[in-house]
Amino acid sequence: MKEKLTTHRVVTFLTREELEFLDSLERDMMFSTGTHIPRSKIIEDMVDILRQTRMNAAGINDNRQLEKKIIEAIARFVQEQTNKQEPISK
Repeated sequence: MKEKLTTHRVVTFLTREELEFLDSLERDMMFSTGTHIPRSKIIEDMVDILRQTRMNAAGINDNRQLEKKIIEAIARFVQEQTNKQEPISK
């Protein structure tokens, strides 16, 4: 039996540009596939992906360092996934 996950509401403040970006993703999905995925689900998926990177936030003092660490974690994760898909040549 699958365990039901408890969800929590998180309130966030986004700039107009950030909100427009999420809206554009939402619209692109709707018009290209007919599937509606709300902004909240897009953010949830982004968190899930970042969690898969096993990023550690120790030693981060400001937002710029955080952004850099996120980019590095995602790049490392993508490289690991790419390496898993490459056949080993003999």
